[in-house]
Amino acid sequence: MEGNPLLDFYTSVNTTTGELEAINRNGHKVTPSKIALYRGLEFKIYETGTIIISGSLHKYWNGGEHNYNDFNIIAVMCVLNDLKTKFGIDPEQCVLKCLEIGVNITPPIETNSILDNCFLHKTKPFEYQKNSFEGKYKQVQHAQYIIKIYNKTLHCLSKGIKVETEIMRFEIKYTKMQKLNRLGIFTLQDLMNYGLHNFKEELLREWHNVLYYDDSIQQNTLAANEEKVILKYSNPNYWTGLLKNKQIKNFRYHKNQLKKITYKKSINIQSLISEVMSKKIDELNKNPIQIYNIFKR
Repeated sequence: MEGNPLLDFYTSVNTTTGELEAINRNGHKVTPSKIALYRGLEFKIYETGTIIISGSLHKYWNGGEHNYNDFNIIAVMCVLNDLKTKFGIDPEQCVLKCLEIGVNITPPIETNSILDNCFLHKTKPFEYQKNSFEGKYKQVQHAQYIIKIYNKTLHCLSKGIKVETEIMRFEIKYTKMQKLNRLGIFTLQDLMNYGLHNFKEELLREWHNVLYYDDSIQQNTLAANEEKVILKYSNPNYWTGLLKNKQIKNFRYHKNQLKKITYKKSINIQSLISEVMSKKIDELNKNPIQIYNIFKR
């Protein structure tokens, strides 16, 4: 791979001794390595011979530029075939260390409004994140995975990419492999054998685990007791306060009450988003069995 004409490797060198850099910015010893970039992927070769490839296959499909458009199963197979042809990358030999699975949709309302009203994922509060590379988004970090919700339109516009519609991205980033290993997923080949369409239920389940306050609740239809509680429910500090005070039973009770009010007195935006996600995932994974059988040959 190091001699591949498509990859231009570079490394850090001590300008005095000419030796490869073996200490990072924190003063810790590291294994010397060489790095090359191609279509948004980073190829890192360590002195020991270990090769780490990181980045987004979706962005690779788009020349390393973005991942806002659809990336269906046929495109995935094309990328894997391209990597094998150009770099001899065999999916059976690619051990996964982390994995991001996500879906881009056109939401029923503005993405920023959705972001503002995503309060918690399970019992952990969402936090706004902003950096020059990924733009503005919200995330919750759990022990083995991270939930991210993006305004992809805003992200694209910041990079000079013209987008005609609102684009919301919901993503699960597995930072530890235990859960995937239990599914028999260790390598890239295992992932393809398992089938990307089988992550549909996981994505929908994690979206339903979001505590979402629905702005479409019709205030004029609320009963007197509902008017009092809905004001509290619309404040994210109310929910985090219950959890900080270890009022778990109260938290669950009021979460169920919010769901009941939302179901009866709103257009139920969270469910609408779930329906759009479901249809988009099905669309991206048309005829997966046929495609996987071709891939295995």
